[in-house]
Amino acid sequence: MKNATSYFLATASLLCIGCVPVDAPQEIVEPETQAEEIGEEPASEIEQTKEITIVERLLPTGLIEIGDREAPVVLIMFTEHHCRYCKNFYAEHFPLLHRDFVEQGKVRLQIGILPLRKYVHSENAAMSLLCAATQGKGIPMHELLFKVGANDREAQLALAASLDLDTELFGQCLDSPDTLRTVERQKSLARSFDVTLVPTFFLNGVKTVGLPYYADLRGMIEENL
Repeated sequence: MKNATSYFLATASLLCIGCVPVDAPQEIVEPETQAEEIGEEPASEIEQTKEITIVERLLPTGLIEIGDREAPVVLIMFTEHHCRYCKNFYAEHFPLLHRDFVEQGKVRLQIGILPLRKYVHSENAAMSLLCAATQGKGIPMHELLFKVGANDREAQLALAASLDLDTELFGQCLDSPDTLRTVERQKSLARSFDVTLVPTFFLNGVKTVGLPYYADLRGMIEENL
């Protein structure tokens, strides 16, 4: 991790332009640096990307993990499906990250969803993701939630059906107190890492806030290889 800390300090202020506050009134954020206005923004369509076949693992913490378990770089990302910078990361950076590093066995990516109270359907999306992940299709659900959202039970079940999930098991998962507890565990994990904005990344433990340029993210990863 040569020079990783100094690299982060030099770039963190630039990265904050691409982030959304996570219910943290004690943190001062200038209006022009906020990623979104306060209030709900419905999930919108994003550009169709090439389909990627991914083997995923659902961790006890509720994080979805992809990549080689022995990869030298671990990248943890906290995100949310209404956040437009989070959408941009998935649409633009994720395919490149997967091609350049995850497929090569160099990066293990862990994705955590942090529901935001400013979005009334945010928790629905988080629970839909977890319940799809229990059937091995968390990443495909992740993509759908960025595209169309999950505003109600009917929409959640429709998304599950479109992914050929067992909708009865999916519905039972949505109703399970264990699923809600897993969402709460993710919130607790985020608090323990002092996450107050999304997207937030931890690259081998070094925190970066906001949407980076892909070239910067690639450089940070390569410094850790």
